[in-house]
Amino acid sequence: MYQEKDEWWDEGIILRQLGKPFTLATLDQTTETGSVMAIPHIGTSDRVNTCSVYFILTANVSAIREVLESTRFESELDYLGHFIFVTESTPLAAQLILDNDVMAWRPNAIVIKRSGRPGDTGDYDIWSHEVFRENVTERVYLVDTLQRGHPKKGNHLFPDKLDNFHGNQLKAVTFEHAPSIVDIHDDEGGHTYDGIDIRLLQILAEALNFHLTIMNPSDGGKWGSPLENGTWTGLTGDLTQRRAHMGVANLFIHIHYLEVVDMTLAYDMEFGCFITPLPEPLPQWVALIYPFSLPVWVMTLLLLGVGTVLLHITSLMSHHIIPLQDNTASSSSLSLTPNITTTTSASSPSLTLNVFYATGIFFGVGMPRVPRSDVTRSYLIMWIWYGLLLTVVYRSSLTAFLTIPLVQPPINTLQELVSSSLPAWGATGLTFKKMLEENPDPMVQELALRYHPVGSAEEGIHLTAQRMYAMMENRQFLEYMIATNYTNKYGEETLHVMNECFLPFRIGMALPKKAPYKPNFDKIVSRVVEAGLVRKWFGDILFSSRKRGSGDTQEREAGALSLDNLQGAWLVVGGGLFTSLVTFLLETLTAKVCQ
Repeated sequence: MYQEKDEWWDEGIILRQLGKPFTLATLDQTTETGSVMAIPHIGTSDRVNTCSVYFILTANVSAIREVLESTRFESELDYLGHFIFVTESTPLAAQLILDNDVMAWRPNAIVIKRSGRPGDTGDYDIWSHEVFRENVTERVYLVDTLQRGHPKKGNHLFPDKLDNFHGNQLKAVTFEHAPSIVDIHDDEGGHTYDGIDIRLLQILAEALNFHLTIMNPSDGGKWGSPLENGTWTGLTGDLTQRRAHMGVANLFIHIHYLEVVDMTLAYDMEFGCFITPLPEPLPQWVALIYPFSLPVWVMTLLLLGVGTVLLHITSLMSHHIIPLQDNTASSSSLSLTPNITTTTSASSPSLTLNVFYATGIFFGVGMPRVPRSDVTRSYLIMWIWYGLLLTVVYRSSLTAFLTIPLVQPPINTLQELVSSSLPAWGATGLTFKKMLEENPDPMVQELALRYHPVGSAEEGIHLTAQRMYAMMENRQFLEYMIATNYTNKYGEETLHVMNECFLPFRIGMALPKKAPYKPNFDKIVSRVVEAGLVRKWFGDILFSSRKRGSGDTQEREAGALSLDNLQGAWLVVGGGLFTSLVTFLLETLTAKVCQ
């Protein structure tokens, strides 16, 4: 035991002989026995690969136990550092120092003491301990012996004790939250868990050789929330009280949790998205215009108008250029002129006849007049070719649109959601509302105006299916709910996840504060992410959990077209009859006025 500071600085001089950079920090702790402890901190100059080494020297083992249980030891020293205790040759000194709850979470520790054997004045025993192992007879064991300053066995004093848990039991706290945690019930009334987080736990258990035990939050809660006395409920409470070694349930890596627990490296990325109802199907008569897009219809009608005018111009040109032989010959040689049987002079081509002729080509109607003028022939060849191509494409597409439901485009952007007729949207609680209000994007802030919280995600999705709500949750959860509950046996979905998502969150595994196995877990998690297993697991879970027939279970049989399928045909017939009737009345009235 070093009673004087000057003697400690002499020890600092000895440490400098190691040839490594170090910083000297002292943690003086006065115990009931009056002992004083000083701890030098040796660290490397490399900021990326740092190593903390603490030398704790005293002749009184009881003083060390008091220091181990002190608040400063817990808060000021790196729990992953290397602790070297040098003490007297008390028979149970190593057990008293290493076999306790504090050092059970600090795997890198040894005790150096004199051997105490007669005649071995220069010999020292080096003791270490097992951590997270309940199946060993002796947790504290002799790792090596120094004889005249030389190790007898040459064993590694600080091996990685947490790369193999030797089949020890580790507890994971979780609850059902698909697709991260899926509760699967069997025929015998039992249940097992599956999901992305469960498969990650199984990979960790296999890689690090521990027995995994799944437990639910001890108080029946879920993620947990803070209480007025500073404790937590739910999953987080079990971790803070160290009733479990890890916790998973689609946990966001957020400062809200990092204040009380540690988190592994992120193994997934989630986005806050809205799930919206699909629009109602359009009436079947709309199928008449569906084969072509709006630009194609505009171009078709434009060319029909321009083409008819050009056809009339070519008819006029042929009428004035070709010399007339006789009345019959003129009527047959000119393009699209009416039959002339009572006059000897050729009449001018009719514009209405040209319109009727040019439009009939698009409907495949053969016209009685065949142009004999080269002027109109050359033009009509290209016009008929254009009409043929357009008609074939339209007819082939129209058959499909007459037999399938016509859907409107779903809501895919925040702007479309704000402009929609949905009365409200939101999520469970008011946490997301605060995030929306604090977002700098004005469009996102506008979403907060019609935000209405719901009691559970299932309630929000049920309201969404009734076209009264738009539920916001993480995208994977929404896709899973659609696949399992809102997809029929034909693979048709009744709900839709918007393409435009926001509020990204990283997903990690929660661990108790200062869990020494975090670096080992991070290493395995990193390998899982690099292998792309998380994305594959998600796809597999969606495929295996899809419940066919949960939505529309009505059988569909191929058969003849129904009246509903031919709404467009009845509309065209009705429109033609109405137009004919109006035209007939106008002609009748006009004839009476002229008389």
